Parts: sequence; C-alpha cells; structure tokens
Amino acid sequence: MAQIWKCSGNDIRTMPQELWEKDLSILSNPKEMSEVLLFWKELENRKEMVLPLVQNLEGAVLGAGVMKRENYWTTGDYPFSTLKEIEPDQFSLMKDDRIQAVLAVIKTLRDEPLILEVEAPFSVLASLVNPMDLYLSMQAEPELLENILKRIVSEESKYIEAGVQAGCHIFSMAEPAGTLDMVGEKYFKECSGKAAVMLLKEIEGFLSGSVVHLCGKLSSSMIAVQMAEEEEYSVNSEEYLENLLEIAKNPEIHFVGQRCIHQKKNRTGIVYVLKLSVGEYYNAQEFKFGINQTT
Repeated sequence: MAQIWKCSGNDIRTMPQELWEKDLSILSNPKEMSEVLLFWKELENRKEMVLPLVQNLEGAVLGAGVMKRENYWTTGDYPFSTLKEIEPDQFSLMKDDRIQAVLAVIKTLRDEPLILEVEAPFSVLASLVNPMDLYLSMQAEPELLENILKRIVSEESKYIEAGVQAGCHIFSMAEPAGTLDMVGEKYFKECSGKAAVMLLKEIEGFLSGSVVHLCGKLSSSMIAVQMAEEEEYSVNSEEYLENLLEIAKNPEIHFVGQRCIHQKKNRTGIVYVLKLSVGEYYNAQEFKFGINQTT
C-alpha cells in the first residue's frame, strides 16, 4: 500500500473551561458563539478562528447529537443500529438552527481569518452508524450505502455553498473514518474516497474566492489511487494561514492538501495544490458510485 501522510498532531487548541461548561444552546446562538470565538482566539493568541464548536457538526445535526468530552465537543452515541433504519430523504442540514447559526457567525466575522471545518461524507455517516457496520455494508448493502452517501453529499454541498456565500474563504475537510489505510484500496476507491471526490466535484464550481484544505491523510489517500494529482505552488509568507488566504484569492485553485491545516509555519515556500484526476476508473462525465464494480 502507498505511504499515507502521518498526522503530527498540530491542532493544539484546547477548549477553554468556561466555554466547555456552557449550555449546548450556544450552538444555536450566533451572537454568543461569535463572542466565544473571539475570546478563544485572543486567549490562545491565534490569528484564526475555527468553526464549528463541535467536531462533525453535520453528524450531530443528522442525528448523533452532541457529547461533551474532556476538552472538546463531538458527536454522541450512534442513533442508528443499521443502515436500513436510515431514511436519507429525511436528512437536512440547512433547516437546522445550529447550521444556520454557524452561517450567521461567518457573516458577522467575515473580516476575520475563519476556517470552517467540514467532515467528508463517509465520516459523517460513521457518526450515525458504527463504522464496523459500515465496513460490512460496503459488501452486503452497497446500493443502500450509495443512496445514503449521495444524500449526505447533496446536503453538505448546500452547506459549503452557503458558507462561501456567507464569506468564508478557507474550508478544512477531513476523513477520519475512511482513509486508504483504514478501509483498503478497493473500498476507498469505491466508497469513502469516491464519496469525498463526489463532494469536491459538486462544490468545485462555486469555490472562486475560497479554498478547501484537505487533511494530509485524505489528500495522500486520493493521490495514491490516482483520484488527484499534486502540484507545487510557490508562496511568499512563512505563515501557513497566510498561504491559504493568498491561495483562496486565486480563482484557478480550489483544493490544497498534503499538510495539516493547523501547522503554523511553512518555511518551504511551497503549498501543494490538488487537481482532481478521476482517470479511466472515474469517468468525469459519468461520475457515479462504483461500489458494485470490481477493480
């Protein structure tokens, strides 16, 4: 298997205790959320603010709820035991108050360096059903899995487009449950990776003025199976955040990766731009899930 990028744990943010103790209703309160984000940024002497306050907000909204862990908030228990319990037509992100609150915060703080974290589709689904059941479903229930992932792709694309319109210039996408080293080449190409690329293709057309940063594990997985190609792009600043803000202004660049978005310094003078390269297996004109296909 190709070498997959290793996470070095550059995200050293720690949720302040006074924020951790707040009621979860803050997630639907744009004014309070804006105040907290500004306070947190100043407390840790950071330039950027990262939204949302919950890891995998999409999964939380679609049914997983929110759980407070030691120093962060994330999704709660799995709301479904099997894929068959899920009714994908009922999935909606944009109707949820917490999603609308995030978009309102972006509008309020749009002149500040903002990063909106979004989860790749397979990991959204992995917050709703035990990932081990999902791995089995890749073989046993491919059509059902495909329909659910397509719905998640559709809902996330609307969310990201609304984020662009609200004024966010940097998006961060990770796939913690379905990278190549976790699911293997066949199922990355046919399921989790393919769902991620489908989302990227869906949003590519409205990213002018914004850029999506792919977690190094996701981008290296995509490159390893020829879903994407990397190109070196020269930058001037040694601050990685400044690099991303600069690149976001380039209408020809939509995706970057091969690094951690939370790294502070970039002394190489290089950012890795990603070009989607679907190749023979991924026909760009007929880009559909191929879970039933063999490779």
